[in-house]
Amino acid sequence: MSGADIPSLQQRAIAGDALAQIELGKRLLVGRDAPFAPQDAMKLIEASAKQNNTDALQLSAVLAAAGVGRAQDWPAAFDLVRRASELGDASARAQLEVVGDRFADQLDIPNGVQHFDAPRVMTFERFLPAEACAWIMNRARPSLDAARVKNAEQGGANVHALRTNTGMGFSLIDTDLVIQLTHARIAAAIGQPASHQEPTNILHYTPGQEYRPHFDFIDPGVAHFSRELQTVGQRTTTFLIYLNDDYDGGATTFPRLDWSFKGRAGDALVFWNVTNGKPDPLTLHAGTPTSSGIKWLFSKWVRDRPLPPI
Repeated sequence: MSGADIPSLQQRAIAGDALAQIELGKRLLVGRDAPFAPQDAMKLIEASAKQNNTDALQLSAVLAAAGVGRAQDWPAAFDLVRRASELGDASARAQLEVVGDRFADQLDIPNGVQHFDAPRVMTFERFLPAEACAWIMNRARPSLDAARVKNAEQGGANVHALRTNTGMGFSLIDTDLVIQLTHARIAAAIGQPASHQEPTNILHYTPGQEYRPHFDFIDPGVAHFSRELQTVGQRTTTFLIYLNDDYDGGATTFPRLDWSFKGRAGDALVFWNVTNGKPDPLTLHAGTPTSSGIKWLFSKWVRDRPLPPI
C-alpha cells in the first residue's frame, strides 16, 4: 500500500477502503509524496478510524494530543489509543503500558535548577521516566542515518565533519502517544506551546563520534537564513533529554561558559539560544565523544512562532 500512487489511493479511499484512507491521509497531512492538504487528510483519517483501523485510531490520538485542526484534547487521545489496544493492536497496548491509561499527572514536571542567567541554562532531574526513554530509543533504532548540518551557502542539510554521529527525526505522522506526551512535558517546562516545536530528532553516538562546537540559533548575519527567519522564525530554545547513561564521556559542553553537563537517563538540559532578543554567542556548545558505550539523546528545537505539521 505504501508504494501506491495517489490516483489509485484516491479511488480506493473514495470506495471506503480503510487502509487507503489512512495511507492517503498520512501523505496529505504532511505533504509527503503528495500535496499538503491537512483538512482533506483529517477527513480521511477520521473515516478510517470510524472503521476501527488501529493505525488511524492512533494517528487520530496524535492529532488530538497535538491539537492539529482542533483544540488539544488529551482525554480523547488516550481514549483513541485505548480503543486501538482493545482491538488487539500491540503498539497501542505497549504505549499504555509506558504512560498509563490516564492523562492525570502526566504533566507533573520536576523542579528545574538554573545554572546561568544569560544565557539561561537549566537542568531537570528525572524529567522523563525510564520506560519512556527505552520506548523512544526502540522507536528510533531502525531509522538511524548519518546526521546532517544546515548548509549556510546552498540551503538544505548535508553530512559534515563538524558532526559525525547518526540520528533520525520523527515527523508528526511517525509520533505516538509517548512522544506527544514528551512534547507536552517540554512545553510545560519552558512555558512555550508545543506548536512552536520543530520535529523531534534522536541523536546516537558510538565511541569517538561527536558534534563539534556549534550554535543552534539561526544566524541573521547569514544571507541564506534570512528567509527562514522570516517564515518560521528563530530557534529560541534547545531542549535535550538524555535517554541512557551507560556510557563513558559524552558530556554536553559549553566552552565559553566553562561548564559541561552529563545527565543520567531521563534527565534534561535546556538552554535559551537568544538573550534579550538577540542570538547569544555564549551558547556555543558541543556533544563530546564517548570513550565507551553508546549515547542516546532526544533533541528538540523550539521556535518563536507556531510551525505547520511536518
